[in-house]
Amino acid sequence: MKNEDAVSPVVGVMLMLVVTIIIAAVVSGFAGGLIGSQEKSPTLSMDVTIANTGSYVGSGFTASVFGVSEPISTSDLKVVTSWSTTMKDNTDPGLTEQQKTISNGDIFTGGNTSLPNSANVICYVGMRTNEVTNWSSAPYGMGAGIDQTNPTDPFGSDADADQKTGWFGQYTLREGVNIFAYPYGSNSGEAIGGKLSTPAESGYNGATPYAYKCVSGGYEEGQADPTQAVLGYGWEQLRAGDTVSLKVIYTPTGAAIYSANIAVED
Repeated sequence: MKNEDAVSPVVGVMLMLVVTIIIAAVVSGFAGGLIGSQEKSPTLSMDVTIANTGSYVGSGFTASVFGVSEPISTSDLKVVTSWSTTMKDNTDPGLTEQQKTISNGDIFTGGNTSLPNSANVICYVGMRTNEVTNWSSAPYGMGAGIDQTNPTDPFGSDADADQKTGWFGQYTLREGVNIFAYPYGSNSGEAIGGKLSTPAESGYNGATPYAYKCVSGGYEEGQADPTQAVLGYGWEQLRAGDTVSLKVIYTPTGAAIYSANIAVED
């Protein structure tokens, strides 16, 4: 008696094809479900200015939000900057010790990452002691929907409604919000209210080169003002025509919801 196959080879091949198709369909559906369940990133449009006038007056980082797909909490964001320029004066007190070893005329790079609710702005009493008594998170926010006054708000608890500021991580981006990070320590916010009328005697156009000092005292090594927090140490070396790469990252997805190369103004 001859051996006989229980199922013909043709039928066996057909069964294998059917099983393969079913498995492929299941895998495809599962992958599609994962993709469909991923969080989408919001969209953000801003008008950004980065300036170095040679004085703390008019210098720093500002951004006006003119469009969002939905309100975006800054607790879900991080701001990343990077740049390169030539060293103008390696005795600048705003440089790190490592940056001071770079020869004048050489190219060097800088930048920083600003995280929400991080102590990236460090201020001392009168800028004269090494005791940390004040800190905050830059860049700050002011405008639509921002009605809190943080502990180190330069305007104090009696601020007008349109002057209340929020630390980065504690306010929400929506149309009409202004973001800022000015130099010269924790008093930087006062520039918005027009409280500073006398130009600084510091900065590369002043009597004290490069020292963007707080109005209450001189620059102390180790402090970090709001502009240093956002642009990084050595930003004072930037000049008109230099470019700063700016990215705003939406951390739940890791996507850059704003990315631009900003030309520095004077």
